Amino acid sequence: MKVMVIGLDAPIAPRLYRYAREGHLPAIARLIENGVYAEHCLVPFPTITPPNWTTIVTGASLGTHGITCFNVHNPGDPLDLTHQGFDTTDCRAEYIWQAAERAGRRSIILNYPSTWPPTIREGVQIGGAGLSINEWRYREPSPFRCTLAAEQLFATDEYPLATTIEFRSAQGWRNMPPCRRALESELSLMYRMARYEVEPRTWHLLALDEGDGFGRVLLCEGRDAGKAFARLGPGEWTPNIVQVFETSEGRKEAVFRCKLLELSPDGSSLRLYVSPLCALDGWSYPEEVAGEIRSEGGLPMPHGGFQALNLEWVDAGTFLEIVDLAHVWLADAAVYLLGHKDWDLFFMHAHCPDHAYHAFATKMDPLTAGSEEEARFYQEVELGFYRSLDRMIGRILEAGGEDVLVILVSDHGAKATTYTFRVADVLEAAGLLAYREAEDGERVVDWSRTKAVQQRSCYIYVNLKGRDPQGIVEPEEYEEVREAVIKALYDYTDTETGKKPIALALKREDARIIGLYGDRVGDVVYAITSDFGGQHGPHLPAARFGLGDLRGLFVMAGPGVKKGVVLERTVRLEDIVPTICYLAELPVPRDAEGGVLYQALEDPDVKLKELQRLRRNYRRLQGAFEKERALGHTYNE
Repeated sequence: MKVMVIGLDAPIAPRLYRYAREGHLPAIARLIENGVYAEHCLVPFPTITPPNWTTIVTGASLGTHGITCFNVHNPGDPLDLTHQGFDTTDCRAEYIWQAAERAGRRSIILNYPSTWPPTIREGVQIGGAGLSINEWRYREPSPFRCTLAAEQLFATDEYPLATTIEFRSAQGWRNMPPCRRALESELSLMYRMARYEVEPRTWHLLALDEGDGFGRVLLCEGRDAGKAFARLGPGEWTPNIVQVFETSEGRKEAVFRCKLLELSPDGSSLRLYVSPLCALDGWSYPEEVAGEIRSEGGLPMPHGGFQALNLEWVDAGTFLEIVDLAHVWLADAAVYLLGHKDWDLFFMHAHCPDHAYHAFATKMDPLTAGSEEEARFYQEVELGFYRSLDRMIGRILEAGGEDVLVILVSDHGAKATTYTFRVADVLEAAGLLAYREAEDGERVVDWSRTKAVQQRSCYIYVNLKGRDPQGIVEPEEYEEVREAVIKALYDYTDTETGKKPIALALKREDARIIGLYGDRVGDVVYAITSDFGGQHGPHLPAARFGLGDLRGLFVMAGPGVKKGVVLERTVRLEDIVPTICYLAELPVPRDAEGGVLYQALEDPDVKLKELQRLRRNYRRLQGAFEKERALGHTYNE
């Protein structure tokens, strides 16, 4: 049996389920109708990306696999030093594809987070060093880098982080087309968030008034209109454009698109969007596989569209178009790989819901939106990106073929941003955390007076002498400080709302009940209620607020799976690997801790019955053999 695991990051599962049942998402609806949907899919805590995607493909809890938050803190490092959890060398558990390779099975891994460097030997891997192709979080000190450059906006008006340009009369152009007037401007590329140093490059923009006002622009690498690499009218996209860029790592071929968002007839205003410069290699295993993937309608795009929407560079319609470029590319890549490579298991991830909800979940929810109109508008945008994902999923399922076990899953859900709560303020008020003023005037932690400090999404560390480089708490004071931390957390009441932000506060050893233990979790683990904080992270897996829901998405369909059933039992992400291994007859990864989802199966005893049948037939064969041997009177053999 072949297996496909398709992951969506941070969908609000009940909303996606409703959209599917209403007919908006036909591919997902078919999966639900032909399989099971888990109403209560509980993800690990904290509800955050790297650890939970790791749990899905190891079957192990966070304490076991060691990716305990978005970032990882290694014992002995300063308490303010962490690194992003995308490095497979940080993972202490065996991945399912490693176990499958022991049985000679091959895997395809497409854009699956926290899987770089690759751990497969015989299969194919595309991406995994970030949340999207051409995004690098693996061993990056900054939040993330793009292989070449993030998206860019050129505009005559000022926009945050955009490049402001000015028009002047066009001079010295060759092959100028017939026109009433022509204006020009230089577009100096800004390689924002670039992983490498990229040599400067300037494009030349030519705006043409061909009789009815300015209605067309040409993009050229020099002042030669005959060699324009793009011709655009307002609202138009270029097709995919490929150019070669000189970088500190050598020549890099990259693909991108441009959209002319605005061009006024009088030439007074212009906005030109340039997608991320997407490298065409460097992100695959084996290395040459990247060059085999062709996509005319999509881009291997890092983080595209979401920052542009947040900065108001683009409207919602353009945002959805950018999102679709990424989904088309993922579908093109999947279809090619599934059709041209040997495979038994396929794993992929699309990050869109997470970025989208970070951008506008608060504007989408009637409880937090500025108006009913705003909430309705962003709910339409939400449906738009789900439709894009559904088209992608439909193409991938078709390429996968029949009689395939398919699992549609998420790492967590999302909600609106609610009231602000800062654990650091609570610790400071309790005299456990102290600050000093740095030379630049910024407040920084004064480690000489700090007994406890918040770290990452849900941890508080005691600044312990002998363990932490700047430790001041004596070992005999350790328990006293932890008790003080927990008391301060539970005692705190938010002055604005009168509510208690803390849902849970546990000592490290007690946090084993929620899968957290070992040397990569804090001395105190805490969770906050859904009335506080952002989209996800320090919230418990069953938290809900307004339209938001932190529970995970789980749909499973295929051979041996019930059809059209809503599971009442709790499904945990740890259960996915054991269930796959049970149905597909794969070796179980050595660290898997979940259980088989028997209630999702048409016949939970099918393997037992098969074993009993084989044993009966073996006894029959053995008996027949003994009788045949007796007929030959071969007593001494």
